[in-house]
Amino acid sequence: MADEVPRRAMWAGLRSQLVKLTSQFFTSVNDYLRFRAVCKSWRCAVPHRPDHLPTQLPFLLLVSTTEPKIGPAYRLIAASAGNVRSLPNTANMLCIGSSFGWLILLSENDCLINLFNPVTAEDIRLPRLDGPTFADVVPPGDEVVIVVEKAVLSSDPTLDRDFVAVVFMLGVNIRWLTWRHGDESWTANANPDVQLSSGMRDVVPYGNRILCAIYGDNDDWAVLQVDPGPPARATIAAWYAMPSCVPRTKGLTYLVVSAGELLLAAPHDNDNRTANLNITPGYRVFRLEPGGISRPAVAVEVEDIHDRILFLSPSSSVSVSAEDFFGFPGNFIYFVGKDWREKRENRRVWLVVVQSLESGETTVVADSNISDQRPLRWRGRRSDAARWVTPNLRSYNR
Repeated sequence: MADEVPRRAMWAGLRSQLVKLTSQFFTSVNDYLRFRAVCKSWRCAVPHRPDHLPTQLPFLLLVSTTEPKIGPAYRLIAASAGNVRSLPNTANMLCIGSSFGWLILLSENDCLINLFNPVTAEDIRLPRLDGPTFADVVPPGDEVVIVVEKAVLSSDPTLDRDFVAVVFMLGVNIRWLTWRHGDESWTANANPDVQLSSGMRDVVPYGNRILCAIYGDNDDWAVLQVDPGPPARATIAAWYAMPSCVPRTKGLTYLVVSAGELLLAAPHDNDNRTANLNITPGYRVFRLEPGGISRPAVAVEVEDIHDRILFLSPSSSVSVSAEDFFGFPGNFIYFVGKDWREKRENRRVWLVVVQSLESGETTVVADSNISDQRPLRWRGRRSDAARWVTPNLRSYNR
């Protein structure tokens, strides 16, 4: 009919208050972005970077000691499928940590540290590290020996301007440097009464300005209290042996903050075979109570994490609720495994593996870019790492 109002005009004519209210019901960033794309008036009514969305599914970022330093990213789009896309090149930068969706990058040329948000492309520049950071290339394998062991942030920079960056250095004993916004240089931290031996397994922010760390073969456990200063400092609040129920292992062990609780995932050989007949080690999960100066740590093994999904990677493990993501069942663990059939000197073929915590069964995640759903596989050096990174949509500079 000639007098019919075009449907597009009807959508565009909705009141901005109603559009904004409707946008608050979205839990997926993809749905939210599609909502904003309907028309110009809707884009003007709701912010580009929302604050109300729950924790999103992480993407897997591949990082290397060779060029390119930052490789492709793997994004889950279904219960057992995903795809790979490229990220902007960050030449001459090593990824030494990831916290709250921010990558902690270290420049080989001048030892400057940058915090980079791969979603918003925002950048926070930190001072250079004093003293040598890299050793010479050592044979065999042309692998670069990195003196920096790990780096972590005490809190989300987009929510807390007094966040503290902590860099842990390799050595006979663990030592660390701290920085906060406003500090002109890094502060060396020391605890003369406690000397933590080298071999940090994992360290994560937990609670209010607290870091929890594990050392050795799951032998020792430490709680560090972060003081924003100025200058920023981190001191050991408690240090003791890991509870005996946690297995001692040389395999990778991960700490995960999940729904307000601190979990530890320790590897064990469950002798379950994946779909391609490779034996893949699974993980046991323990609930940890960090303890304090006069309270030892307590660990209890759990076989059910209910609706939670864990994504394991060094100092950047992620926990999300399955209720927020259709097609992803709870009580599952995602981690990076090895294809043992293609083991070469200094080279590995890596896979993404998902484990049911209830049954212990492990399966290899498929690549959705391939029609016959073959496993997602990529070749890299033994020194390469993969990090699950949670998309952080908040803006630091606004």
